[in-house]
Amino acid sequence: MKSDVPDRGLVREYLLGRLDHKTELEEQLSHEICFNDDLSQMVESVEEEIIEDFLDGRLDPADKDAVDGYFLQPPERKEKLRFARLLRHHFEQRHDPVNTRRETFDSTNARFDYRPANIGRSHFRTYGELAALLLLTVVGLIYISGIRKNQARLERQLAQEREQSTTVAKESQVAQASMVALTLVSDRSRGDSTQIPHIEIRPSAQRIAVDIALPGRSPGPLDVMLEARGKNQPVWAGHLLPVVSASGDARLVFDVPVQGIRSDVYSFVVSSSLPGFGRPKHYDFRVTLAQ
Repeated sequence: MKSDVPDRGLVREYLLGRLDHKTELEEQLSHEICFNDDLSQMVESVEEEIIEDFLDGRLDPADKDAVDGYFLQPPERKEKLRFARLLRHHFEQRHDPVNTRRETFDSTNARFDYRPANIGRSHFRTYGELAALLLLTVVGLIYISGIRKNQARLERQLAQEREQSTTVAKESQVAQASMVALTLVSDRSRGDSTQIPHIEIRPSAQRIAVDIALPGRSPGPLDVMLEARGKNQPVWAGHLLPVVSASGDARLVFDVPVQGIRSDVYSFVVSSSLPGFGRPKHYDFRVTLAQ
């Protein structure tokens, strides 16, 4: 928004739920209500204006449906409406009887001697009612203010949770973009050399997450080397302990950096000096570097 405080018309549309299709504008307005005192006061004023129009019957059918179906969903607004009705009912109920009593006392000459005492009691009762009404109004305003503060606190917490969720989502996207998954289930002796796994490494990738299924049971720690076709020196080497499931299946799960890897055919050579493993096993795969 271009100004610090939007116009009342936009705030009214927001309170009536007509900005749902404008997600970015609605979220921005909700966020500013929590942190902008002037805007918060305007929202409260427009809420009271909508409630007055609703009670006076000045709303058109579309606005009335929006009030019933959206505006009055929050409990604090229902409480505001109930309190406004209570005040109106009190004033409407007390105004006419007082005037009626005064007219009766003025027109009844036969009871002239008792009128001053009755008028005094009437005034005293009226003052008592006004004092009770004032107390009720103050208590109601304090209650509504407490609801407003609690709502603002909850909205701030919601805004913070949304920001945290957005941050976590972005971090997750970055982490996924920086990893390339590679699963190898057959070594060279068991697989078709023409149908080897293929991975594409994008510029944002930093590591390759490798999962190698091992035949039979692993005798213990294994030596793993990453070799390029036709090269004598390994690109990467490690001494790894397999992960064994409850059923006895063994896997090697690890990751290697992408630095130094080019578009070519590579092999993970898995070997062990312990008896029972047999000859080294070659797990071939093809790499393509994306531009």
